[in-house]
Amino acid sequence: MGTFTVRNLRADIQNVSMRQSRILGPSLARFIVCYICACAVVYFYFRYYLTDERDYGVPIPATIIHENAFRPLKTLSPEKISSSPNELFEKLQKKLRGRKLRPGVFGMVNSYSWRESKDKSIEKSKVLSIVSKGGGSGTSQFDNYSSHSTNYTDYFNTRKNDLPFERDSGRNVENISTPVSISEKENFDLDFIEVIQSDTKDSFVSRQFQDFRRQWLRQRRARVDWQSMIQPCVDNMAWGQVKSHWGKQNRTNAVTSDVIFWDIKPVGEFSKIFIQSKTSENRTKMIGGDTWRVYLRGPASVAATVFDHNNGTYEALFLIMEPGIYQLTIYLDYSLCDGFRDPPRDWFIKGNAQGKYQKDGLLGPLDDYLIQPLQNGNPIIINVPESRLNMSLIEHLRKDLDSCKYTCSHLWDGFGRWKNDEWKPFLDDSYDWSMPQQYQPAGFLWVYGDSLAVRLGKSVQSRGLCTRLYWRCSQSYNWIYPVMSEALSKEQNDDLDFSSEKVIGTIVDVLRRREMQRRDSVLLINLGIHFPISINFTTFQRLVGDLINVLKETKIDSQGNRVPKYPAKVIWKSSTAIHKEKVEMKNKTNWRFFTTQRVLLFSTYAMSAMCQAGFDVIDVYPMTDSYPRGTLDEVHYPDRVFHLMETMLEKYKTNDNMRVNIGEGGIRRCIG
Repeated sequence: MGTFTVRNLRADIQNVSMRQSRILGPSLARFIVCYICACAVVYFYFRYYLTDERDYGVPIPATIIHENAFRPLKTLSPEKISSSPNELFEKLQKKLRGRKLRPGVFGMVNSYSWRESKDKSIEKSKVLSIVSKGGGSGTSQFDNYSSHSTNYTDYFNTRKNDLPFERDSGRNVENISTPVSISEKENFDLDFIEVIQSDTKDSFVSRQFQDFRRQWLRQRRARVDWQSMIQPCVDNMAWGQVKSHWGKQNRTNAVTSDVIFWDIKPVGEFSKIFIQSKTSENRTKMIGGDTWRVYLRGPASVAATVFDHNNGTYEALFLIMEPGIYQLTIYLDYSLCDGFRDPPRDWFIKGNAQGKYQKDGLLGPLDDYLIQPLQNGNPIIINVPESRLNMSLIEHLRKDLDSCKYTCSHLWDGFGRWKNDEWKPFLDDSYDWSMPQQYQPAGFLWVYGDSLAVRLGKSVQSRGLCTRLYWRCSQSYNWIYPVMSEALSKEQNDDLDFSSEKVIGTIVDVLRRREMQRRDSVLLINLGIHFPISINFTTFQRLVGDLINVLKETKIDSQGNRVPKYPAKVIWKSSTAIHKEKVEMKNKTNWRFFTTQRVLLFSTYAMSAMCQAGFDVIDVYPMTDSYPRGTLDEVHYPDRVFHLMETMLEKYKTNDNMRVNIGEGGIRRCIG
């Protein structure tokens, strides 16, 4: 058994202590580390929570919120630290009192306003659009009534994907209620409320302005952001290519699709709706590639800007400036990227000398042009209330956008609305002009383009633009190449492929004319809707790039200075919106690639390239798309649609061919 000694006892005690220290030491260290981490998490969470003033009332897809992409890093800056417990308490009170309800729960909270009533109590008014299934809500309701080959995949792999849209926020919406004012009075401690009232109002206005600024720039960025436009279809544009799970059985049906969410704001603020695409079997789609068109008709007429979120949902964004009842008209043109589809490689050769009028049946049976109204055409009625702000967000934005990173030299941005058959731009600047003293007509105006350019050229012949400001006005008529006679051009055939050199050569011939060798002459040019019909997108990209290189060529003058080779001012004009639904044979072979998406894509790319090259641009697409009466046929508009734009060109000429509102800041030029 061994002999018991004091030395052995001391050794045993020492061993026990060492074992206990081995156990207790690591446990204590782990506890301390966990405690510190937990404290850090709670600390940073509350700092972020109390300094985050974003409006969570509307579920906006993450790719839209560019300004807030790195917000957590920003909130850790020293200036965000609350200096006292009172500040923390006030921020927490604001969070608890000012938080919006999720739309689709009890109602869509459109606004909060604080005011002092006559009896000195504080009244909190909510403007609600109540969601109801049975009609037992406190609002009246409107019932529905009848009435190339380049692969861009590597590029887009570097872009962020959209987060899934929160569909549950509006699943149970069946119709749209009339927004009415519902007042709920609650008496509070007046001294306490007065402190909260001012802070809440300032914060509310700030949130509204930041949202307005973001949506304003989104809408204008969309006019040049061709990459985002084709992102859902970037690898699905070749003719005859059918991706897995992209067959006709997954084609969208407008009858089963529906509006799953809306956020209708008062006058002067951006509103939006979200469309959920579904198949004929009522299966919810999780892919993009559909062509939806959304129009609003009421006291004014405007076309919405539609964003494809590539997850089955489509956002329609619009700005209403007149209050009242509006009807939303929604059409589905194409599905499964059929609207972006490029023609076969031999398409131009199979046509005539202009790459047009291919024989029927060349592409086989066609049934991809759908032209379906949403839910069989049952209209959606909305009520846009009066403005809740005593200020114009557009005027405030003029001061805010003094400078920005991405600009486009817009002479005319094309955004506005039609009211009483008159175009009213959102930037409501006066285009009235008067003849400068001792002014003498100078320079030539040459309008180059298709039949729309010819109509514009004829329209301005009798105006002051051609009778008093320029020596003379002229125009060139082209489809792909010059057209001397429409009947002759239809019959000419050469079995040749498209030649960009021939197109550019025709433009250069105009610039080389003696009357165009002047700085006060102007070439107003557009390569319009015939190009989407006849050539693929990458061929058009090369054409625009080659044209810009030619237009920006320079030479050395007699004094040794480098000057432009072609001194005339070049202005690019966008294409107009089309109405293919007015074509008699909807799925005719030679009209197959004449689609809304392709016309818009080609126009957007050309706008982007010309803006980057520094040319002045005139964007007429949004204006024509909003025109309530549409086209006379499938392409042409009445001359009066462009009258205000023609007046702008007159003022532009009296201003020595410089931007009319060059001193107004960046609001007209800023696109992001």
